[in-house]
This record gives sequence, C-alpha cells and structure tokens, in this order.
Amino acid sequence: MSQPPEPFAIERLRAALKGRAGDALGGRIEFHPSLGSTSDRARDLAASGEPHGTVVIADQQAAGRGRGGRAWHSADRLGLYLSVILRPDAPPDQAPLAGLMAAVACRQAAAALLGDDKAIHLKWPNDVMAGGAKLAGILPESRASQEAIRDIVLGIGLNVNQRREDFPEELHGTATSLHLLAGRALDRAEAAARLVTALDEWYNVWVHDGGAGITAAYAARCPDLAGRRVRVRDAAGSWSGVTAGIGADGALKVRREDGGLTAVRFGEVGRLEDI
Repeated sequence: MSQPPEPFAIERLRAALKGRAGDALGGRIEFHPSLGSTSDRARDLAASGEPHGTVVIADQQAAGRGRGGRAWHSADRLGLYLSVILRPDAPPDQAPLAGLMAAVACRQAAAALLGDDKAIHLKWPNDVMAGGAKLAGILPESRASQEAIRDIVLGIGLNVNQRREDFPEELHGTATSLHLLAGRALDRAEAAARLVTALDEWYNVWVHDGGAGITAAYAARCPDLAGRRVRVRDAAGSWSGVTAGIGADGALKVRREDGGLTAVRFGEVGRLEDI
C-alpha cells in the first residue's frame, strides 16, 4: 500500500526564502491545511491592507477556480495552490501583464524542477503546458482606479505530485503533473520556493522596464503566437484567423479572414486543429 502524501513543509519553504530583500515576494507567508480558495483569502487580505508580496498557500482548496469561472481541481496534499498579493506602481492597462509574468515564472520554475527547459511551453494567455496537457493554471484578479493599479491577486495552481488516477476522469489526457513528467514525486516546498523566487525575479523585470521584457520572454516561450490558425470565441461571437504576435499590453493579435487585425484581450482561443 502506498503511503499517504506528506503535508506541505511550510517551515522548509520559509527557511528557503529567508534572508532576501525586505520587499521580495514571500516576505510573509500564510499557510492553511484547507481553504475554500487561496485567492479569496488573499483578496480579503489585500482589501484590509496586507503588504505587497504576501503569499497564501493551502494543502487543499474546496473551491479553487480558474479562468472563466471554471473549477480548479485541488487534490489534497498533491498540488501547489498559491496566491500572492502584488502592488505594482503601474497604470491599469498594464494589469494583464501580471498573468504573462506569472506564466513565464511558473514555466521557469517547473522546467528547473524537471531539469528540462524544452518540455514545457506556454499557451495564451497564461496556461503552462507540457505534451499538450495543462501543467499549471494562473488567474490574475486586479483592482484599480482610473490612474493606477491598487493591487493584483495572482492565483496559481501547479500540478506537482498527481498521478493519472488523482485527476477526475474528465481531465484525463488534458491535465498533467510534474510527477507524471518526471516519473517520481517531487518536494512541494522546493517547488513553491522555486516558484516564488521566479515570480520575484520576473516581477522586478516587469516593474523596471514597463513590461517589454515580460512580453519578449513570453513570446519566446509561447509557440502559438504567430502563424497559428485559431478560432476565437468572445463577446462578438465565434470567428477564426491567424495569430500575429502579442501587443505591449499582452493582448493576442489575430488577423481575421477578412484581413483585419484584432487585439484579443478576453475570450477563448483554440487551435483550429484541436477544436
């Protein structure tokens, strides 16, 4: 009989992140054995004035969520369920870059854990993929005035030690984990330390150059950004075109069949051959 999964080693994570600059992400970490949603908790903390860089982690989520109101399967003690509070000094139109920044950071951390920089790629806007299946999902939620971003809660779900049977049947073939990719279990505290460190690194790239470094790094890691035939489902309906890169604000550029160029900021985008 296999041993039950270990609880998250929160003190090991705190030790790994200790001694960094005072404004680094992870300066304060709140851990819960179970939560409805780490992002809901982080959003409440942000509204009450919790400082930039605070991280909320749970061993299990009862109501984890992804893009479009979808549920995020949060198996107990198997995945990494983490939300972080960001308070960038940036205008509201830069808020979508937080998701791209987190995707680049999450991919970097996962690739380092696997020891394989080529196995993992990004899917617009902020899915982390391996072998055609989702490894991690990211949900940025921002509050802003007309002049500036007030705060961003960045929710990340990274599949770490799930085996195939740990996913619901409807996710078989569409979800994967580091365990499935590596053929062995991984230390979730190490995964969290690598993720928070990578987030801190790429967050500083973002705030120092206004987003140019983020969009360039993202474009280099997302194979679908140019020349890919896609179908877009948005408020205007369903239409098809060919991807033509991303804008400075992180919007996906799609050239429609009539030749017009549209910046897609919201909606679902899928490869035509996958639909």
